[in-house]
Amino acid sequence: MKKLMGCLGAACALIAIIYMIFSDQDTGSVKIKAIDGVLDLREITESPFVSLAGDWKFTADSFVAPTDFLRETNNLMVPGAWASNVKWGSYQLIVYLPDYWSDIGLRVRNIWSAHTIYVDGELISEKGTVAVSKKETTPSNPSYEVYFKPEGQQLLITIHASNFYNTRGGIVLPIDIGDAELMKEDVHRDLSLEWTATLCLLLFSMFHLTIYLLRAKDEAFLYSGLHFLMLAIVIVLRGERLLIREFPSFPFDLYFRLQDTFTFVTSILLIVFIVKMIPSIMKQKTLFLLFLPILLYVFLNIILPARTVSVAQFGFFYYNDLLFLGIIVRIFYLTVKKRINIQKNEAIILMLMLMFLAIFAISSSSDNLYFSGRNNLNRIGLVGFMMAMNVFLGIRLMNRAEESEQLTAKLQKVNDAKDAFLKVTTQDLQRPLHDAVHLMMSASREHDHQKQGDQLYLAEQLMGNMVYLLRDLHDFTRIRFDDYAIQLKSTNLRMVMLHVIQLMQLTFTKKNIHINENISKQLYVWAHEQRLTQVLIRIMTEISHDTVEDSLNIESIQTGADVLLQVRTNRESTTGNWDRQHSSGLMMTEELILHMNGGLTYDRMESGIRFTVRLAFSEFKEPVTATEHKYNIPSTVFSEDQELGTLLIVDDDVVHAEVIMGMLKDSYKVRIAYTAQEALDYYRSHPEITMMVIDDIIPGDINSLELLQQIRIQASLMELPILMMISSEYPRHIEMIFASGANDYLMKPFSKETLMARLNATEQTKQFMLKAIEYEMAFLQSQIKPHFLYNALSNIISFCYTDGERAAYLLTMLSSFLRYIFETSRDGQSSSLQKELEIIEAYVEVEKARFGERLTYAYDIDPSVAAENVLIPSLLLQPLVENAIRHGLFDKEGPGHVQVTISSHASFLNIRVTDDGVGMSAKLCAQLMEGSTAHLGIGFTNVRRRVHGLTQGNLEISSLPGKGTSIQLMIPMKEERDDVESSHRRG
Repeated sequence: MKKLMGCLGAACALIAIIYMIFSDQDTGSVKIKAIDGVLDLREITESPFVSLAGDWKFTADSFVAPTDFLRETNNLMVPGAWASNVKWGSYQLIVYLPDYWSDIGLRVRNIWSAHTIYVDGELISEKGTVAVSKKETTPSNPSYEVYFKPEGQQLLITIHASNFYNTRGGIVLPIDIGDAELMKEDVHRDLSLEWTATLCLLLFSMFHLTIYLLRAKDEAFLYSGLHFLMLAIVIVLRGERLLIREFPSFPFDLYFRLQDTFTFVTSILLIVFIVKMIPSIMKQKTLFLLFLPILLYVFLNIILPARTVSVAQFGFFYYNDLLFLGIIVRIFYLTVKKRINIQKNEAIILMLMLMFLAIFAISSSSDNLYFSGRNNLNRIGLVGFMMAMNVFLGIRLMNRAEESEQLTAKLQKVNDAKDAFLKVTTQDLQRPLHDAVHLMMSASREHDHQKQGDQLYLAEQLMGNMVYLLRDLHDFTRIRFDDYAIQLKSTNLRMVMLHVIQLMQLTFTKKNIHINENISKQLYVWAHEQRLTQVLIRIMTEISHDTVEDSLNIESIQTGADVLLQVRTNRESTTGNWDRQHSSGLMMTEELILHMNGGLTYDRMESGIRFTVRLAFSEFKEPVTATEHKYNIPSTVFSEDQELGTLLIVDDDVVHAEVIMGMLKDSYKVRIAYTAQEALDYYRSHPEITMMVIDDIIPGDINSLELLQQIRIQASLMELPILMMISSEYPRHIEMIFASGANDYLMKPFSKETLMARLNATEQTKQFMLKAIEYEMAFLQSQIKPHFLYNALSNIISFCYTDGERAAYLLTMLSSFLRYIFETSRDGQSSSLQKELEIIEAYVEVEKARFGERLTYAYDIDPSVAAENVLIPSLLLQPLVENAIRHGLFDKEGPGHVQVTISSHASFLNIRVTDDGVGMSAKLCAQLMEGSTAHLGIGFTNVRRRVHGLTQGNLEISSLPGKGTSIQLMIPMKEERDDVESSHRRG
């Protein structure tokens, strides 16, 4: 009933619109045209209107007397523009009227530009001011009607026109003549139709813009609303020119700027709207390139006087029409090829809408369509476009409603499946959880150690299976929310299956199920090891539920690019009715297999049941041995004869912290801190801590990332490795963890084996880095130039003959310098600031033996800095002083000075090494910072790298040729702590 009423309403509206379009009087049936300046209408009997079309007499560059008809002058076809070189002229036409016309009306549509109309020498209309120069001419171009009562049945119509603005001048659109009363009715009908169209478009605009404001992400409604608004303005500006009719004094220049600008902006907005609806039509870059000519024309039209670029107007009109036709063809092509992202019925209505719009645009830009006296195609195009747009929106809304209903049904189906899965999962969780609790209670009361061990082992297996079941639930949730992806890698199928069999060993033993495994040791498949383990555990669990005193055959078969893993029993199922193919318990298994590009099938046979898992083949290769798969910790790290290192756990979860402590107590001295502040205090008072494990969520004033940052001020990545326990692997979160100073991270929950493997890897990395530093220090020792030793010894020998005391002093300084260099690698990577300054003094004293009084050196240290307690990387300052002397002062004429200034700011140590030597260019400074200056040695490069890598500090260099060089270091303040061994309340 509703559809029937809707169809009747649409039919009535269509009939009313068709009546409005075609009910006005048409001049197309009248074929009479003026000949040689004369139009004879005496023979017509019924037509109320006639177009004054045909050959008019035209006198160029002259305003003829309105009472004199010049028969000898040239003819000019009307409607039509005069020659481009003509700027003013006179039109004349003699009209013989039919007897039944008494009161006459003239309907003027477009005369460029200023003009006056005379009938039998009497002025009946004057628009603007006609003149023979642009300065004296006042332009005007309205659409209007004029009514008069002729004195006889013969009229002499004279029109004076002048045009200095538009490219086309003269009578460019038809002038109608006819009965005054009927013309008034027809004009009223036309104006009403345009006002109605304008109001409808404004309503559409308000509707679409309101939708956009309510749904800000849908830009299509923004562009469609703006298009309707612009189109309403265009109708007011063009056609019957409603704006000038309502406001006759509206400025000519502004009016035609608005007319031309809005005409083309309207088409741009519509095309953008269509592309937003169907993005596959074209790329945004292509769209911009197509719009570029139109945008350029609009820009010129805005900044230049009105109609300055009118010579190109019709070319752009036709270019605009071609764009619409091209989009129609493109939509049709995409629809046929089924590459369109909207439904087919929407695409058809959209093409129909564009066709009506093309009709409207083409008819508006073609004068020839007016030669019949009316342009019904223009009205059909406009009304058809509006109707098609409404139908399009209606169908689009209907389609979205249907999609919403389908989505609701699909969501309901998924929700039912989820409920079924949760029901099964809850049951599967409750049973082993209760069983594990009762087993542990029984084990606590059992006195027989053998039985107690068996019960605890069975409880461990139950809890292990629960872990995989919880992973199933987690994966199921992520899959349903489309937030799931599996990274496949080459996986040894047999190793995974043996691990699953080991987990199920007690169950198989108790139920007397014998395993016959026949999987190639070299067979690798593309899978995710953990997810494949979940799949196989679920399959083996399902089989164990329905099998007793049977043998289980497991074999692999390679078929081309796939590998089939078959697991089958040899006896008929003990359950009478067993349909596992669509079991809720296997729902997650099937999903996981599909995400690994495989498949799962279940067959029930007379001799038993069979599961077949299909996976993608990877390769054949020799696997690593089973012992290599175990997480054995090398004796170099944890030896029974070696003292256990101290590991600090920072976790506010008491139970979780105790569990981790239980995992690590055989390998570390474990201490626990429950807050960040407690962890900081413990670390400051216990330098024996060798590693930390921090939870990523710690309540309190200091969070885990801030704790990391504060620890890194006191200890580098190598001095104190830190592992972060995290709950989510979002990339941004991982990035922040590493940026704050973590060595590695561990995803919760984790097993003991995984934790020990990560700690072992971190410890080995630390040992490798220490070894690398030892080699680096050895390399620095090798950089002591032979000529330095030769020069130093030569100078000392020369002093032996002249100043024995001085020679002894220099030998002492050289000995101290060499001893420090050679013992650095044994002492460690850090030394006190005081020791570093002393060795610099020793080095400078040796160099003074060669430079003499030319070299001076001094250092200034802030009293707040306790040099004997502050630790810095070994050989950090000496290479800088050495570079200052060798490269800064060596080539300088006269005395030179090296100054070391040390101060502290907040928790940072500021060190500045300056010299007044020859300096260097900005280019060379940049090369030093980039490490691309091999000719200057590796001392500075080594210092720069250690400042950035070991201390996370900063190094800057500034120099001016002829003025000297300054090197600024800023590193975290690190003070030597007493090696205090004190008990901790959480140990």
